[in-house]
Amino acid sequence: MLTTPSPLSARHNIELPRTYREKSASPFKTARFSPYKLPRRSDSSLYLTGHSHAHPSPAPPAYNLPVTSTPGHFAHEGETFESTRHVRLDFELLRDGQQCTPSGEQSQAILSLFPTSFKLSFSPPFMIVACRKLPPKPWPVTVAGMPLYLTTDGEDSPMDYGLTGRGPKRLIDAEIERWRTPGLKTFRQLFGLFDSLGANIHRLQWIGWCFLALGASEPYADWKARLPFLVNSIRIGYIFGEQTVHEKALRRKLPANRIQDDEAYADLRPGVMITSNRSSHEGYDVMTTSGVCLQSPSGKKYITVAKHGFPGGVGDLVWHPNPNGRCIAQVWKVFGETDIALAELGNVRYSKETFSDPDAPVSAFRSLLAIEQLRVGDLIFMDTPYNGRCEGNLMKVDVLQIPSDEPADDTEYVIGVFGYFGNGADTLFDGCCGGAVWNSSHDVIGQFRFQQDGVDNLCYCPTFDALRRHGYIIADA
Repeated sequence: MLTTPSPLSARHNIELPRTYREKSASPFKTARFSPYKLPRRSDSSLYLTGHSHAHPSPAPPAYNLPVTSTPGHFAHEGETFESTRHVRLDFELLRDGQQCTPSGEQSQAILSLFPTSFKLSFSPPFMIVACRKLPPKPWPVTVAGMPLYLTTDGEDSPMDYGLTGRGPKRLIDAEIERWRTPGLKTFRQLFGLFDSLGANIHRLQWIGWCFLALGASEPYADWKARLPFLVNSIRIGYIFGEQTVHEKALRRKLPANRIQDDEAYADLRPGVMITSNRSSHEGYDVMTTSGVCLQSPSGKKYITVAKHGFPGGVGDLVWHPNPNGRCIAQVWKVFGETDIALAELGNVRYSKETFSDPDAPVSAFRSLLAIEQLRVGDLIFMDTPYNGRCEGNLMKVDVLQIPSDEPADDTEYVIGVFGYFGNGADTLFDGCCGGAVWNSSHDVIGQFRFQQDGVDNLCYCPTFDALRRHGYIIADA
């Protein structure tokens, strides 16, 4: 088992294992996310580099609440947009997983952070700030706890909330609360309801306060009059058409000036570069990112990898960092529509600790999350050889129903999430596929799969919930 040596071991000249990347493309060069509160500023101004006071005449919020002065400021000493990922003010708009509406004074404080802002609106789970000129990236991931979306279009919305039906309210045998993710049983009941109505819904998404129901085409001409507006007092938004979820083509080749971590690590961990030598023999390399180490109920050790990165399927070999490196594992099992595969580890050491900054504490992954534990708006993280460390927010919990002639069971449903990484790196690369995605408690959600076409930096990640249900646990090797 790979562990961080104790201070006693260090005194005996045992070299500490390197837990930080040799190279990183992360745009957050100086920021550190820490659960520890640093001393607050003694004054009551909004502190920005070059702007020590609030913007003198910001436009009023979009919903016309009265605007007055406010004692909002950064909670951390010396924070600026250039060095912070999370703007903490004197108030929080995300409390225990539930989003709150700001007062007029709080709205003023938010607008004052952006000198060219002219409109503040809320499109849950996003806070939207419209600016005449966008600040340079990277932008803060959250402001007052809420996911931030910056735009120059006052009517812009980062998500499609669908069209509403006018049919009668329907009830299912489930308790559904806003901002609490329902379990798979509830999603199955919803699919059953829509099947009984002939709605041809193949995908359901939970965005914290409502469901989105997606189908390839409109089921019938008068669907708006027949499909329910509410189920158990929860709004349903309908989205029909082949464009409902489409994968964006990611760049396979990195620009010449792009930093990538192609180092060969002796001690492996989530987030190292891997590939199949089979693709290289066919004239191209499909480079992907290693996932987490899992232990099966029988005690065998595997790592998660992106299935499409290993065209040979079961039996294909996993090489690090490239086909000229060393073989570390062999693909053992693939999981259908998820793009998740398990590769059995060879005689290598593989840690459950993530990469960290040189001066940051080392953190190990704890467990695989169940669908009920996923929370819209939560912070999520990813660290790949191509983009370095990325931070974003969980925006949707997605359940895809797979057609089957067999009686319904859990294997017919693919559970995933959509996360927003739009405030950091401008470009996500194909090599990010397979990279683990986790929350601020270091519980693992799943792995990166693709960036959705038409929605800048909204990314799909299949979860490891099915593996968790089959008894797999996070482990070292």
